[in-house]
Amino acid sequence: MTTSGFYHYYCGITAQPNDEEQYEDLGEFDLYLNLVQQDLEEQDPKRQPRFETGYFQAEWIEISFIFRASFRDGNEEIYRYIDHVSETLENQLNITIVDFQVESII
Repeated sequence: MTTSGFYHYYCGITAQPNDEEQYEDLGEFDLYLNLVQQDLEEQDPKRQPRFETGYFQAEWIEISFIFRASFRDGNEEIYRYIDHVSETLENQLNITIVDFQVESII
């Protein structure tokens, strides 16, 4: 999946909804997660962000997140983007991120 000059960051996100009754089911949550993905794509299309819900319950959610970075991106820029994604998820989905791990870089 590596394109010349680019790396893909594979991240695992663990979160808790601030309101356990906010999302009726996984389908509704995925709909809102897709809207966040579209918003992030519009803001920074070169990153090609992709989200996938791995586990969903009213009190616990696990999300897989993949994004692209250039070999020219420094650590500061990459972590600034991760902070922006975290803040966007928390604000738009009304969740609290408990853990955000970069699991691999390919």
